[in-house]
Amino acid sequence: MTKRYIGIDLGTTNSTVSVANLTVRGDIEAHALEVAQVDESGNSIVQDQTLPSVLYIDDQGHPYVGRFAKRMNGVYPQRVIKEAKRHIGEDVSWPIDDETIRPEVVSSYVLKILKAQAEEYYGGEKISSVVITIPANFNFQQQQATKAAGVLSGFDKDSIHMIPEPTAALIDFLNEEKKLDPSARRLKLDGSKKNLMVFDLGGGTCDVSILQVGETTNGGIDIQELSISQYTELGGIDFDRKVVNELMKKLLKHLNISFKQLKEKYDKKDILRLWENLLDFAEKAKKSFSTRIENQLRTQQLDYFESKEKFDNLSFREMLSSQLPTDLVTTLSITKKEYDTVIEELLYSEKSKQGKNIEEPILNALEHAKTGTMTVNDIDAVFLVGGMTYYHTVQERIYDIFGHRIRPIKSINPMFAVSRGAAVYHHQIDKINFKTSDQISIADTEISSQDVVFTNTIPNNVYIDVIGADPVALLEKGTKLPFERIIEDRFIVTGTGATKTVNAMQLELFTATSAKSIHTKKLKSATVNFKKPVPVNSKLVLKVECNQEREVSVKAWLENDETEVIDVNIGGHEFTEKEIENLKAKQERINKIK
Repeated sequence: MTKRYIGIDLGTTNSTVSVANLTVRGDIEAHALEVAQVDESGNSIVQDQTLPSVLYIDDQGHPYVGRFAKRMNGVYPQRVIKEAKRHIGEDVSWPIDDETIRPEVVSSYVLKILKAQAEEYYGGEKISSVVITIPANFNFQQQQATKAAGVLSGFDKDSIHMIPEPTAALIDFLNEEKKLDPSARRLKLDGSKKNLMVFDLGGGTCDVSILQVGETTNGGIDIQELSISQYTELGGIDFDRKVVNELMKKLLKHLNISFKQLKEKYDKKDILRLWENLLDFAEKAKKSFSTRIENQLRTQQLDYFESKEKFDNLSFREMLSSQLPTDLVTTLSITKKEYDTVIEELLYSEKSKQGKNIEEPILNALEHAKTGTMTVNDIDAVFLVGGMTYYHTVQERIYDIFGHRIRPIKSINPMFAVSRGAAVYHHQIDKINFKTSDQISIADTEISSQDVVFTNTIPNNVYIDVIGADPVALLEKGTKLPFERIIEDRFIVTGTGATKTVNAMQLELFTATSAKSIHTKKLKSATVNFKKPVPVNSKLVLKVECNQEREVSVKAWLENDETEVIDVNIGGHEFTEKEIENLKAKQERINKIK
């Protein structure tokens, strides 16, 4: 069977799927597929390259994913689940009717639609292998849960590959660059290594990576991770919510009432519908400004950074949905200058009240580079990816942060670069060389001129809490992959009260910048299930392994009995057969609706 190469960008707000094929010239050509989905009316099927990562369950239990589901968020928000990616890897669920739905399940519905589209593109072939992208700073439990979603959607567990979103976008960029004459390339390596910052601002996360890119002696590409920013829940949805607050003030002023009076006059469902309609308005305004500015820049041959004030008075106007109570159906407007004033808090660290702004992850990535603290002057180029970077004020702020020294390079396809790069990576995965560059010599004959040298690292520290002793590092940020570690003389089997033997024990996990940091984030506990009762206070040995794609596994055994090695559940939800069968049945309904 011909091998197929699929890349999926499983986004917080929107997801895309791309395929990669070899051209007659020998180039790898990647493109995003149009995805069939139910339209906003619920009455027909439309094609769109973006699939909203939203799940709607109607009152008959039928699931919908995409544009119709997104529209229903403004009508029946209590039957809609969105932004599941922000919760994947956590013990959360949403109740709808008599069912509770986990983030992995929501994501599996989205992946199922994208998988079906790729299979349709290839003439109905069943596809079992895929590359799914994740934020570079996802912890191993978030990655593990994303893979579980892939398995639930029908991909083969051993054929699901993962790659950081910024790296995928960079691969797409480099793949397109190498098709150009060297004089036309925007990133000129010239035989030297360049420090490239990839700034990825999508719908729900802000992901900043510093990657060192160079050419190997035989013409290949060497990509090494130097730094990954801390996990930052900041994306287009947060910008939209800031704008909604401003729109709500305008609406209340128009109605001449307070927000308290609004809540007293209308029921909760109407308030939720109003909020979702205002969110939709904010998103449309942002897209309208971006499109109109880009059109003027091209038709009038303008430079945005030199003529930005020209666009301050651009205005977006629209009437709110007719499905709202009659007196709430009004026309609202906002100018680009008003929009930019509202979102300043998300652009500047000194104006940020909650620490959520695009400057913080940039500074964090510079500070925690494994080569030592870097400054903006150590960066040779900034590459922008993610739908929110299409908004020109974000581009302007990045330009300011780097002292107007370097102009950010815009992805030609900011919405699709990640899935396109993932598809290219899938095409090249058998040729990807996971050696680090310092392991490669000129005499290394195993590397062909087409190979990529790719060095992945651990994105964050993970510690095991130990009672009465310092925490033990399970994973350490910046560690080159793959790696394995055996931890001895640090753990004993614990029990409660006067218990003498136990059948299981928990290991409490957390992330932090250092073992003794006061700022920690608790993760789901790992569970050691013994095959037979084990005496309390027995010494326990752990073996930690992490492969080149950041998949972590932990095994344990008793120090005095190495014959029985135990697989440790490191916080993943184990789906029951009933849950899996129920999910398959519902996903079949999606296929019938579609």
